[in-house]
Amino acid sequence: MAGSLWQPRGAHVWRVALAGVLLLATVAALAYLYFGAPTTAEPTDGEVAPDAYISRLEAHLRSQPRDGRGWVLLARAHFDGERFGDAAAAYERALAVSPKVGRDPAVLCEYADALGMAQGGLEGRPSELITQALSIDPQHPVALEMAGSAAYEKGRYADAVKHWKLLLATLAPQSDRQQELAAAIERAERKAAVSLPPE
Repeated sequence: MAGSLWQPRGAHVWRVALAGVLLLATVAALAYLYFGAPTTAEPTDGEVAPDAYISRLEAHLRSQPRDGRGWVLLARAHFDGERFGDAAAAYERALAVSPKVGRDPAVLCEYADALGMAQGGLEGRPSELITQALSIDPQHPVALEMAGSAAYEKGRYADAVKHWKLLLATLAPQSDRQQELAAAIERAERKAAVSLPPE
């Protein structure tokens, strides 16, 4: 829906600022140690092509099926290859085998993103995952952004404003991201003022 900050291909406005960056860096470093660096370009010495990287991850997970972080790595690799259904399935497996992974709001948001891409929206299970992420960290920036977008998709414009205003307070004044979010809030407020409450 126009006006929502959630975009196709997981292009979240605030993805670069999410609190899970440290997690991603840690997991990526682990992946490099085990499997080499994935790349979309032609592989050079010491690099691993994306398909080979996925194959190595899958082989690792066949022998270590309870490696939750390994399933997250596989999910991210599938997401990067735009295989969103496969990514969602790998995130689901990660949560099933590792309660610790299931308590990571960044991973929950990534899972919601993959499911949203697979089904074409955030309604249903993606929204449940976003709510779960916010229950763990009410200030998680990506969860706030996605919660606002999910509410906007459902026509719950006042709820979208509530989530996005919490996020707005964390952004640098006059930054591009702050101004873009402020504009989205203004659009949602206008819609809230002229819309009937959702059933």
